[in-house]
Amino acid sequence: MRAAGSGPPRRRRVWGYVTPLLLLAPSLIFYGVFVLQPLVKSVELSFTDWDGAAPTLNYVGLDNYAQLIGDDRFLLALGRTVIWSALYIALAVGGGLLFAALITELRRGQALVRALAFLPHALALAVTGVIWAQLFHPNIGAINAGLEAMHLGGLAQAWLGEPLLALPSVAVSSGWHAYGFYMVIFLASMQTIDPQLYEAAAIDGAGGWHRFRHVTLPGLHNATTVVLTLATINSLKGFDAVWAMTGGGPAYATEIVAVYIWRVAFQVGELGLAAAASVILTIIVLAFTIGFNRNRDRRAV
Repeated sequence: MRAAGSGPPRRRRVWGYVTPLLLLAPSLIFYGVFVLQPLVKSVELSFTDWDGAAPTLNYVGLDNYAQLIGDDRFLLALGRTVIWSALYIALAVGGGLLFAALITELRRGQALVRALAFLPHALALAVTGVIWAQLFHPNIGAINAGLEAMHLGGLAQAWLGEPLLALPSVAVSSGWHAYGFYMVIFLASMQTIDPQLYEAAAIDGAGGWHRFRHVTLPGLHNATTVVLTLATINSLKGFDAVWAMTGGGPAYATEIVAVYIWRVAFQVGELGLAAAASVILTIIVLAFTIGFNRNRDRRAV
């Protein structure tokens, strides 16, 4: 005889699926409307020559992709984006990991230092770009003034005016803005590492560097995967900083793909071509992210 209150097994299984779907429904609807729908529309536009004003879409097949592959300006922008991403990841993720490791060594004032270190991330990227553009100013900037004060005036540069220095200079600004976010993730992960591992390493005579290398870094495996994935994606959002500091110059030296897409879409009026460029960039990011995660999982095993 069935116990009171217990429904048929099939009904329980159905409700086991329905309840999570009901709870996830608002997020799924939001994701579908504001993420998937624009993504699908971008892919559709990439096969057209739409200029943003025509009432109908004229499909041109793969012409936009063929044009991009033969466009030296796009290929150079793609190469700069790779360099930009590498600089951003090194500065933002490396800075976040460094600050997290230093903060965990503090015995007092951790909360204050953590809040101050996170403060740059509270600023808008465009604001950060304006601030750092003034710091890099060749005449009134604090960086050149500091070099002059240290009798290193020979190192003073027109940081944002030199093609070879402009992109790294903007990357410093973007990395300074972002490192606090990754620092918080690393700090949270460090708190989950068993303290006994550090005690055992100290008993064995391991110094601070060896404890960090052989205890902390392995314990941050999952956090590092998440951070690097997020950093790779976020590195593509460098439009704000680049546009605020250099506008893509000098001589296209800081024109990454995000800036190229904006110019093609809103200055030239070729939204179909811009959509194709964004699709190519998305595919590259997805391929890198999937390959990176698989490689880390294989190493973990």
